[in-house]
Amino acid sequence: MKIISHEQIMDLNIEPHVWVRWADHVLRNKHLYIMPAKTSLHFGSSYFNTMPSILPPENVMGTKIVNRYIGRIPSLDSQLLLYDHSTGENLALMNASLITAMRTGAVTVHAMEQFADPDFSEVGIMGFGNIGIACLMIMLDIYKDHKFKLKLLRYKDHAEKMISQFRKYTNVDFVIADNVEDIIRNSDVVISCITYTDQLLGEDDWFKEGCLVIPVHLRGFQNCDLFFDKVYGDDRGQVSGFKYFSRFRFFAETSEVLRGEAPGREHIKEKILSYNVGMSVHDIYAAKQIYDLLDKKGVDSISVDTLSPKSRYWLQNAENTSGG
Repeated sequence: MKIISHEQIMDLNIEPHVWVRWADHVLRNKHLYIMPAKTSLHFGSSYFNTMPSILPPENVMGTKIVNRYIGRIPSLDSQLLLYDHSTGENLALMNASLITAMRTGAVTVHAMEQFADPDFSEVGIMGFGNIGIACLMIMLDIYKDHKFKLKLLRYKDHAEKMISQFRKYTNVDFVIADNVEDIIRNSDVVISCITYTDQLLGEDDWFKEGCLVIPVHLRGFQNCDLFFDKVYGDDRGQVSGFKYFSRFRFFAETSEVLRGEAPGREHIKEKILSYNVGMSVHDIYAAKQIYDLLDKKGVDSISVDTLSPKSRYWLQNAENTSGG
């Protein structure tokens, strides 16, 4: 069994478009995989989740374990166990922090590609922990030839740091918004990476015709469930537990759209929600690709790493509280 560290995965320098390609592959082939609903143990505002899955076409299986503690920096922490499906051999114990952040960002941008108005001109994003940084990194790379305004919600100095970090993207007009209303109004795409909130984030009339809303951590947009034209999700079994699921005007899995079994956006005026609860098949698939890349490089097992200077990059601005 190999022990694969965060640092080793970082050193592969996997490009953003590769993560999106992996996400697309998993969604298109979801019907071939075995994935029970995650087991989630909640205590207060914290949780401990186990997420197993088997991917027969890739001859791999595994379990991701993730926990969240509000007030810890970063609030999310995860590890992954990877196995050979045909033999049961334990291939690796992996740090899954980078995998979690990048596959979440990739799925978010993939949802933009599928459901946003292709001529979008204004995007609002809030929450700049690890997941928010990954979303922004992948979005800006995928849409590097698309001219648009990008509104960032002010929180401490996070928005300013994001603008400084991504200033090379001259196709983007960066704007800092002082409140959530300014983020939502007039935005063609709204992405919320706020980790926790127990309140609704937007009034019904703030959302423009034709908008796409992606609540990465699922919270804050339950009012949209009741009046948006369409809702898409990564897994029906998990989304069906939502309070207003029975009152959705329309629901389909993203995988069904990709396989031509359900319609996607059919009109530019449709208001669309994209709920991605999180599927371990994304993590296990990515872990297998990473395992193979490291194997080709001849990387041997090492001990689980502590925070190296390079790893600390993923902790900058990662104060994942209800406001960040």
